[in-house]
Amino acid sequence: MNKVIEQLEKLNRLLLVVSLFFTATFPIASQSDVLFQQFKAFGVNPAIPNDTLFIKLKQAKDFPSKYKRTLDIIKFHEAKGTIDSIIFYGNKLYVEAVNAPHKNNDAYLAESCYIVGKGKLEKGLFDEALKWFFKGIDYTDKHFETDDYVRNRIGIGSVKAVRGNTNEGKKIIEECIANTKNDTLKNIAITELAVIHYSEGNFSASKQLFYKAQTYFQQVNLTKKSLQTDLWLSSIYYKEGDLDQALTTCYQVFNKALALEYFTLYAKAGSVIGNIYLAEKDFENAKKILSTVHINSIQWGNFEIERQAILKLQEAYAKTGDYKNAYALMTQLNRVNNEILVSQNKQQVNELEFQYKTAEQAQEIAWQKAQKFYILIGFVIVLVPVLALLYMYYQKLQTQSKLTKTLEKVSQQKIAALLKDQELQLVTASLKGQNIERKRIAQELHDSIGGNLATIKLQLSNMHKINKENLIQQIDDTYVQVRELSHNLMPNKFKNTAFTSILSEYIARASQSSQEEITLQLYPKDKLNKIDEHIKIEIYKVIQELLTNALKHAEASQIDIQLSLFNNNIKLLFEDDGKGFEIDKIKLGLGFQNLKDRLKKMDGNLCINSSPNRGTVIDIDIPLTK
Repeated sequence: MNKVIEQLEKLNRLLLVVSLFFTATFPIASQSDVLFQQFKAFGVNPAIPNDTLFIKLKQAKDFPSKYKRTLDIIKFHEAKGTIDSIIFYGNKLYVEAVNAPHKNNDAYLAESCYIVGKGKLEKGLFDEALKWFFKGIDYTDKHFETDDYVRNRIGIGSVKAVRGNTNEGKKIIEECIANTKNDTLKNIAITELAVIHYSEGNFSASKQLFYKAQTYFQQVNLTKKSLQTDLWLSSIYYKEGDLDQALTTCYQVFNKALALEYFTLYAKAGSVIGNIYLAEKDFENAKKILSTVHINSIQWGNFEIERQAILKLQEAYAKTGDYKNAYALMTQLNRVNNEILVSQNKQQVNELEFQYKTAEQAQEIAWQKAQKFYILIGFVIVLVPVLALLYMYYQKLQTQSKLTKTLEKVSQQKIAALLKDQELQLVTASLKGQNIERKRIAQELHDSIGGNLATIKLQLSNMHKINKENLIQQIDDTYVQVRELSHNLMPNKFKNTAFTSILSEYIARASQSSQEEITLQLYPKDKLNKIDEHIKIEIYKVIQELLTNALKHAEASQIDIQLSLFNNNIKLLFEDDGKGFEIDKIKLGLGFQNLKDRLKKMDGNLCINSSPNRGTVIDIDIPLTK
């Protein structure tokens, strides 16, 4: 196996030499006086360990020596940020530790689990990471004096926070800060707590924690940790409105990471720079940088960086009117999301989490059980003879009475069951026809009239922004829809007005009456106006439902709607930056059921991509018959 690994690494080095002839570079127009290097798209992974590391691994005779040599290779890849190699060698260590002829392998197993979990977390496979961290804790003594226990606990807290359980994640990390005696682990936990404060928008507290950790990292020469802290600080500077300081700090991380060959950190710095340019509407430079980050993330197998790069690139192309590339990127985003889902085993994670929580409470539960056991023994010794006598006496007096009551009760239950069954059949037959008609009317009321009433409510709730003409028009439209519903007629405005104009007017009215910034992009308008009448109506009602749900529940500041027609296929992309939700844990309501019913009639597909604190993306495809 070692020979195969060695040959593969040598082959990568040869490919690197060839790829240097095809390295893509381009200049970036900075908005500050910062000097920086050019951003590179590597053709292959440029992080190749020295042959000496593999020679030493090959010469190792026993398991402790092999473990140490393999750990040296892992530390090399951790510095470079080559995640797949970290996960590969971490798994290799774990398997060898399980099979090693030693009695005390728990320390090796706990450390190798943490290495794999950390790699999974960096790659964006959060459920897989959580599984390995829980497994690592099972091999420790479960107290804060053990470094492996603290490392895995910090990992669990980080994953909890990323997955939306912010309070639980924060509590775990604060416990690690308060109890660990290892200063390095304490400051690593401080940076994770700072990240949580950043995600909550508490930039002042986050900045102070990052400064504290950075002082320690600089004192002990943990350069990569210090640069990672600087990258977070650059994002805080930008959030606070200091653009020059943000770019200055970010480019310093960018150049130092490249010089020291911290390639994943280098890509992350490029991603932050690209996001800043995108926010500043410098779309061309944003597209150049984010495209290169995208290429590198694919080569290095980092799903999280790739996912973020695709989302921002798609936004940049959409803002510049390049809808074809924006559409193509959404296909890639679906691929990345599918790869993440395939790579994760949520059932096993939940089982390990249950085992972990049970183990943490084992000592307290054991003590409580022992105490209850001794009390129970004393109680039983006293009461058993008395209870035995009472039980025999009771049985003698009550046997006949109990039998009679039981027979009567069984007879009554049978009669009641027969009556209920007959009644249920009659009610079911009576209501079956009513339910079909009610469902149809409820769908129309919820999607059309409900959407208009929600918009009217928003206008009335913002008295200072009421547009009297718009409000009257909206009420008039609602009246017409009610009248047409009663006569089962098609809305007249779709016959007499361009479809794109109807959508634009609706979004304009909704935007005027709400705090959210709502954008609508239609392409190409002439083709959208020519689609069949019944499809226009369904799309209009789908947009009404999505916008109503977002305004009610998303707590977003930005809502983007894109409707396009490409290759005889209608594409509707609805995106908000709101609070999001966990898809597998939330019950979708009547609105989403109506959406699915409408799309089913048109052979349409619905894809929902959402996670806590990361907004929601809804992707709808409707094929057009030729």
